[in-house]
Amino acid sequence: MAKNYKEDFDYSEAIANTQDAGKRQELLAERQNKIDTEGLAGKVASNEAVSTWNGNYRPYSVSSGSSGGGGGASAGASALNRLYEAAEQARLKRFEAARERIAQQLERNLASIESDYTAGMAQTDINARQSVLSNEEKLAALGLNMGARGSAATSGAAETSRISIDNQYRSDLNALGQARLKARAAAQDSAAGQEAALEIDYYAAAESAALSQAQAQLAQFNADRDYSLSVAGLTGFLNGTPTLNWRNYQLSVDDAADSAQTQAFEQALSRWKTNGYVLQRDAAILGVPAGTPTSDVSYQNASLALQKWKAGYWY
Repeated sequence: MAKNYKEDFDYSEAIANTQDAGKRQELLAERQNKIDTEGLAGKVASNEAVSTWNGNYRPYSVSSGSSGGGGGASAGASALNRLYEAAEQARLKRFEAARERIAQQLERNLASIESDYTAGMAQTDINARQSVLSNEEKLAALGLNMGARGSAATSGAAETSRISIDNQYRSDLNALGQARLKARAAAQDSAAGQEAALEIDYYAAAESAALSQAQAQLAQFNADRDYSLSVAGLTGFLNGTPTLNWRNYQLSVDDAADSAQTQAFEQALSRWKTNGYVLQRDAAILGVPAGTPTSDVSYQNASLALQKWKAGYWY
């Protein structure tokens, strides 16, 4: 498999001595490939640091972020996200556990209601049987007869008594059923209310956490940006790209160099004119052999070149 980097090549040195933004980015990419392929992360300066190198300014690291070439800002953001994700998972577990407790409590409450209902039904049957026996005894004492069980009463009083007992029995059963339904509804409403309140608290906490996370990320972004700008102010490079101040500085240096070269050429031409020939020390400046007289066409060409140079038409 072909390697997309040079093995015996000092990328850091090349990056530090390269001003071309495109070339720096190319070198940084190849250097990162070399770091990843050869497992050099943590053993050499990170690309984040090397991207700020300029001449002799060469910090080994520029932030507390990862030294494997990833940006400190992205590493910091990832760590921050992991913290919030862990907190969210813990909050979700607490929410699910609380909801499960509510469901279990509802199940116990409904089971208790059914148990009470069953016991009430049994007690109602007992009460009804006791009422029948007690009523038979009272009628017998009065010389009246309820008649054989399941048969019609032998007197009007006995019939009225049996109807009264039956109506009371049915009323008691109906009251038990209504109480059961109301108790179940109350238990379910209570559970639903608790769960609704739990959900409101959970989502409110989630929204608050999301807002805090966004604010923390924004603060981290601003801190990273300010740090990058401060590094750019020191090095002249922002993420490997020359800043405007650095470009202006380079232009001023180039202009100063051009001005010095123009002045040197002008002075050498003046000496040529004064002496009538090119001095040895001016030959390289003028680009003509030493001893060339002013009568030579080279003098006219040099004078014309100087005029163009001053006018900004020098190529």
